Amino acid sequence: MPVKLPYGNSEIEFDIDSNRVSDLLTPSEVVPAKNPLFEVERALETPLEGPTIEDLAPRGKTVAIAVDDITRTTPTNLLLPPILDKLKSSGTSKDDIKVLVALGTHRRMTEREMKEKYGAEIVEDYEFVNHDFDDETQLMYLGDIAGEVPVWINKAFLKADIRIVTGNVIPHFNAGWGAGAKILLPGLAGEETVGRMHVYSAMTTPNGLGMEENPTRKLIDAFAEKVKIHLLINSVITRYREIIKVYAGHFVKAHRIGVQHAKQVYGVPMRELADITISSSHPADIEYWQGLKGLFSADLSTKVEGGIIEATPCPEGIAVMHPKWIEYLQYGTEELKEMYRTGEIEDFVAFGLALNVAHVREKHPVCIISDGISEKQAEKMRFQKFGQIEEAVDMLTRRYGSDSKINILTHGGEIYPVSK
Repeated sequence: MPVKLPYGNSEIEFDIDSNRVSDLLTPSEVVPAKNPLFEVERALETPLEGPTIEDLAPRGKTVAIAVDDITRTTPTNLLLPPILDKLKSSGTSKDDIKVLVALGTHRRMTEREMKEKYGAEIVEDYEFVNHDFDDETQLMYLGDIAGEVPVWINKAFLKADIRIVTGNVIPHFNAGWGAGAKILLPGLAGEETVGRMHVYSAMTTPNGLGMEENPTRKLIDAFAEKVKIHLLINSVITRYREIIKVYAGHFVKAHRIGVQHAKQVYGVPMRELADITISSSHPADIEYWQGLKGLFSADLSTKVEGGIIEATPCPEGIAVMHPKWIEYLQYGTEELKEMYRTGEIEDFVAFGLALNVAHVREKHPVCIISDGISEKQAEKMRFQKFGQIEEAVDMLTRRYGSDSKINILTHGGEIYPVSK
């Protein structure tokens, strides 16, 4: 049977024996909201255990709005206009509003990218600031959480009288689900904070995909309690990036209700764990720093010691901002933990993600199909690179047998395979 998978802005096609396919898993088809802007306005007017913008009395106050970057699928261009209109009608001056791009440790966005994601007119009319995680002059320290995780937060966000956060609820291998307070940690946190969070996550829950409550999410919420969020606005969208519903209000309450809705779209039941899983990392495919998400969803759909084949284009390579990552990826879990104990780590963020990957890699041989990752790089990452999916399937079939079962994930970057 012919199968097409999303691959960057195009598709990758291959043939597979239909008798071997256990499940072709894809996000559910859901009817979007008829009027997305009205849906955002409805959420702002009826927040869940939180204030309306009018309740916050923004007249004469400074406002900071946290938005995520191009590595996230949040329809921010639809969320921002109603938020800004509400602020304006409540008496807020345009000069008192600052939009902070919550990059975490990602690269800065270009002006063109910002106009595409947030809307050209809004970018031209309002002040947008790319968060700089390693510039201590932009950060403020608020103490520690979970023992050794320091709370370094963007100073401009903290000093604003009113702090508003946005985001989109999809599965995430560290936090369980995206959005919520995750826009602050790692989004607007300092380098050490983000690094320690990733180490904490890898040490406690190597793959927390789909877990509504897990140690990393509790850490993120504790961080937000220190910083204080006045209003959250989160979307739940279809696989085609259309708004289904928007949740506003308290940063925990509104987020968790959004998670229950998102599970109906991205939590996909499967018949069984497969011997082999083929996963497209779509839509997380700019660099492997994002593309690895397809690995963690595949982990949940594959038997222990079963094989994973991941297709991820990675036009910007492995990790633009974290060159040390590929060095850490050469090691196994115990070697990495020993390096941590002996203080040999320079980039804690890259180390944490390397430890996450190592946990999955020690359960599954990983094959990769990627235009942006060379064979030499794949070898360093302890992956085996192939030019075509069929070649990888043939290799794994020799290992598991001609009757071995296969699961296929069309949107591995945002799907949550649920075992019956």
